[in-house]
Amino acid sequence: MKILDFIKTNPAGNITIFIEKYDVYAKDIMKISEKIMSELSLGAEQVGFIRENHLHMMGGEFCGNASRAFAALLAFRDEKFKVQKDYFITCSGENKKLKVDVREGTKKNEFLAKIEMPQYLEITEITFGNEKLILVEFSGIKHFIYEGVENKEEIIKFLKNFLSKENYSAFGVMFFDLEKMFIQPYVYVNGFANGVWENSCASGTTALGFYLKRFKKIEKAKIYQPNGWLEFSFKEDKIYIDGPVEIVAEGKVYI
Repeated sequence: MKILDFIKTNPAGNITIFIEKYDVYAKDIMKISEKIMSELSLGAEQVGFIRENHLHMMGGEFCGNASRAFAALLAFRDEKFKVQKDYFITCSGENKKLKVDVREGTKKNEFLAKIEMPQYLEITEITFGNEKLILVEFSGIKHFIYEGVENKEEIIKFLKNFLSKENYSAFGVMFFDLEKMFIQPYVYVNGFANGVWENSCASGTTALGFYLKRFKKIEKAKIYQPNGWLEFSFKEDKIYIDGPVEIVAEGKVYI
């Protein structure tokens, strides 16, 4: 049995567990993560392993919400934090150092965290029968934008097959309702048995931001998600994601 130190965080509904004092590159972190995420354990949508100012996600992917939550955790533990502070972190799936602007919330364990998100590598159009999806590719994850809420399972099955011969860390599908400015995010981490219907997704919101800027001429919007909201905005050619983070609990988990 393993006894691990954990922190449970809530970045805009995208429940994220951090494990510390553990080898962030250990071969068993995917198996550990699956157990931790289950409802019979801590119950979460994703797991990250932290050491000093580095975050390594369970599948080696990049995650904007986890990065925002990690910076909020640093602020929560920072005795000198007052009102606002910039924190610099690194995350798997992204080569450069990331700056996160953390501001205080209404309670000691609540924050707002704004992060500059990575630029996309490529935007391409994918067709599935009569359906059209837009692929916004990043170095750590591939996101597909689909305007609609129908045929979810068929589209996910198609994309798994479409990517089956490619080397990728994770992919997401953002099922988007333009009228309501609402997304239902699905994320699949390569190597896991099942994907996750997430309550919010920062990298998916970033992909949607690039999509909306290019195809709808929208450069700032609050995007509603199943259990929260995230706002994207552009400044010059840089994109930022902002939203709430709550530090929920800390303790030990038995695996």
